[in-house]
Amino acid sequence: MRALIAVLFFMSGHAYSHGNIDNKHGACTLMIGKDRGIHLTAYQPSTQEGEVFCQEAPDLVETTLVLDFMEEDSKKMPFSFSMGYINGDVVEPLSALALDTYPRGSMLLKFTPKQKGIYHGKVMFLNKDGHDTSREFDFYVGEQHPNSAEPTSTQQIVKWIAIFLLVFGGVYVIYTKRVNREDEEF
Repeated sequence: MRALIAVLFFMSGHAYSHGNIDNKHGACTLMIGKDRGIHLTAYQPSTQEGEVFCQEAPDLVETTLVLDFMEEDSKKMPFSFSMGYINGDVVEPLSALALDTYPRGSMLLKFTPKQKGIYHGKVMFLNKDGHDTSREFDFYVGEQHPNSAEPTSTQQIVKWIAIFLLVFGGVYVIYTKRVNREDEEF
């Protein structure tokens, strides 16, 4: 059983770091303070209906980024959010939300990527003391984040072996219980 748990742990293709983006409680999270975070969700409904992305999106179509505040008191703090394209050493602005409070606890920003590459997001907020703080992150369009990876062929093989063992083990347990029950009846 321990070996199976170890195999399942190492099969995961998603246990990679994402820079300023963290995976807290199973969600893509931008940490904006020691105990303060924002869930980041990206959508491309015109080509990827129903798909949710974290820090990368596949297509050059209108992309919607949704930032959801994790802490209730963040709804009372002024926030702004901008997105730009990294062109060499210059960030070309694409879309931005003005500094404002968001009482519903969500910020929604739409932008259309110019080309495949790295885009730069910046969240700025005024804390309770009126000090401005910003957090930045990179967002990849049409390419993978350098710290993420598709499962390797070895991971794929291990995954299928684990699935086979789980199915075979389940069938074996059911079969042995059935045989034992038939033996007890005689």
